[in-house]
Amino acid sequence: MFAGGAADAAYGTVPAPAPPLRPPGSRAPGEVRLVADEQMDELATTEFAPPDGIAPWQGTVLLRERIDDESIGAWFSGLAAQDVITLTRGSHGDVTLGVGEKFNSVREDDRKVLSALFHGREQVRLGKYDKGFATAWRKVRAEQSDAIGRSGWWKRHTPVPANGLEVLWQYFFLSGMSLLVVFGGALSAFGWIDTPPAAFLLAVAVPAVAAFALYRSLLPARSAPGSALALRAESFRRFLKASEGRHVEWAWKQGRLRQYSAWAVALGAADAWQQAMEGSSVPPSELSTGPLLVYSTAQSWSTTYTPPSSSDSSGAGGFSDGGGGSSVGGGGGGGSSGSW
Repeated sequence: MFAGGAADAAYGTVPAPAPPLRPPGSRAPGEVRLVADEQMDELATTEFAPPDGIAPWQGTVLLRERIDDESIGAWFSGLAAQDVITLTRGSHGDVTLGVGEKFNSVREDDRKVLSALFHGREQVRLGKYDKGFATAWRKVRAEQSDAIGRSGWWKRHTPVPANGLEVLWQYFFLSGMSLLVVFGGALSAFGWIDTPPAAFLLAVAVPAVAAFALYRSLLPARSAPGSALALRAESFRRFLKASEGRHVEWAWKQGRLRQYSAWAVALGAADAWQQAMEGSSVPPSELSTGPLLVYSTAQSWSTTYTPPSSSDSSGAGGFSDGGGGSSVGGGGGGGSSGSW
């Protein structure tokens, strides 16, 4: 991260070419230093506004270092905050996704995704598998992967979407390693592999490979600009988590309520922000039509993009999601490496 105190770390900039002569002991603008994740927690403060220049879904990827169902859910909540799409909860708890007033003002790439979702329709009712919705969900994941890959927010091991093959590989790998250890122990008991190479394999190589498989999620390293944005996102998350009704009312008067709600979904502060909304004087309709619906109706979203099982007579879809069932918009604020 950028060298200096908390303000330097969160708001530093990429350094300009250093002058040929600099006073001894002075620090060049934009110098960086390496900081462990647990130390980043100490540099986070409390910010009353979200980071400028990034969307809520980018905030959750910066903190959690994952591209998954939660980052995709945050993408939808961000569009709902901008009135690009509408969310409406019916009397029976069903959720309807519709075309918003600012649908045509969205980025071209995002409009293509939404066009694939609606496919000429004005509304899509969530809660039942929908091929167009599943296709759009997959496209959002691909777009997020491309955007994060170009962001420059990581020095190494830039997050990529998880998929079913990766999960299966982990299971097979750990099972194979367990069998190898058990088999090796049995052979050793009979004295059949009492050779230095075999002993090295069982005592050093096998644990080392197993440790790499288990701790590979700790390998991503953010760049200084990435750390700065992550600090700002974490600082805003702390504000959302500690918010009260008066904070919600202030956001409402400033025209930022839906923006803040979308960020609450992305950063894992939806519960606290919803409680603050319920204790405020803002219209109750914000709870039944706003971005928080992405969080409170997570199961409906999951059902809509998850194809029926192969045993279901209604047919099997070609899209298979690698994420968990009801995780849409439920996470954030818990990084894959460190105390966040």
